[in-house]
Amino acid sequence: MQLDINTERGQQSLSQERVLIRSVQAAYSDIYFIETNKNAPAQIDGFMVRDEEIVGVYESKCRNMTIEQMNRFNDEWLVTFEKILNGAELSKRLYVPFYGLLYLVQEPIGVILKITDERGNILPRVRIEQTATQKTVNGGSIVRTNAYIDISTCHTFPIIL
Repeated sequence: MQLDINTERGQQSLSQERVLIRSVQAAYSDIYFIETNKNAPAQIDGFMVRDEEIVGVYESKCRNMTIEQMNRFNDEWLVTFEKILNGAELSKRLYVPFYGLLYLVQEPIGVILKITDERGNILPRVRIEQTATQKTVNGGSIVRTNAYIDISTCHTFPIIL
């Protein structure tokens, strides 16, 4: 199976995600990150660890946008609803919060948002809709159930290039 991560655009996205993770680690120095296997379709992107203990699971995304552009989308971050459900389920099973990490490449700025508590309960306002969106980092189009997550209460941090 050819994974999107193995294409040129996929590798660029992975490189940006790693810049995001390094920047989060710089902003929150007591936390480090362990990625899931990038050669397999994992349900989450990784684990957040403090003092040898898993303290969170996360999904990371990079968007070629600015904060102003996000504001035009009602301060909402588009993520497939399946990813939210997967993160919430793992959050509940591991009894740790599920976080969303977002890199706004044009700004450049990082965003961190606690999506669930340790019981898997979704915390921010989330609007669910069937919409047509880009299928993968490599393009294409697909209609699927998407979550539009309110990021108006998120925390931001500088991206270290």
